[in-house]
Amino acid sequence: MSEVYEPICVKRILVPLDHSNHSIAALHAAVTLARHYEAELKGVFVEDIHLLRLAEMPFHQEVGEYTAIIREISSEGLSRGIYVQSQWVIQSFRRLINHTDLHGKFLVRRGDVNEIIAVESQKCDLVVIGKSGKNILGRNRLGSTAKRMIQHHKIPLLLVEENNKIGSPIILLFDNSPAGKIGLETAKDFLQPYETLLILLNKDDPSGHSDGKAFLKQWAATNQVNISIEGFRTRSIRRFIQLIDRLKTGLFIMPQHAEPVNKAIVDVSMELISLPVLLINDSK
Repeated sequence: MSEVYEPICVKRILVPLDHSNHSIAALHAAVTLARHYEAELKGVFVEDIHLLRLAEMPFHQEVGEYTAIIREISSEGLSRGIYVQSQWVIQSFRRLINHTDLHGKFLVRRGDVNEIIAVESQKCDLVVIGKSGKNILGRNRLGSTAKRMIQHHKIPLLLVEENNKIGSPIILLFDNSPAGKIGLETAKDFLQPYETLLILLNKDDPSGHSDGKAFLKQWAATNQVNISIEGFRTRSIRRFIQLIDRLKTGLFIMPQHAEPVNKAIVDVSMELISLPVLLINDSK
């Protein structure tokens, strides 16, 4: 008897926030998902203890990003700046929540950013975070916090860039792993009536591609879902990413720990795809 897979179940959503545009985009995406799942939303701002300790170092100076002016950093001034940021974030969170019927709460914690997010995420079913950062070419890249969460967290994770929103189309990177099948059911849960689900299927292994295609067609017929299957080879995935890179709305769903044949594709996609990316984990 084949195992039955269900879409992810989300009752509590965690959104770590700072004052960046990526973070605010993550907040809007978290509200969208909280409405979809009728879930509770929890925001958290972390007063980074490592940043505060920098002000106590003997070389406590900073260089202006745009002016190149050297300024002294004081512990008092840094604490005041962090407090101002936290208040701005709290107001943004409350302002957005007050325009909905959602239940939300906000926490301010002091400590190591990654450790606090890890603790708070244990009480939640989904984490939504801004991708953060840019590379030397000006393209958005994964920030250090997002990278750590991808490596270590056991629950679904949504990565969001500024100016991008959850919507249509729904795109799924499918493999035969449990996470791949949970992702398939989750993608169906997001589809609007008569919408077509775009499924990417690796064809580096012809036999695996054939079996996967047959499975997906049977699944679509059983669930009465419109699908479009796009076969690709690992060496050409960047060309496909370029085709969808201009989309400002949509959702890209991938298994967090993909089968070996798709591991490199997941890594490249997380760096290059600008759409919101939902990583699915098969942990119970």
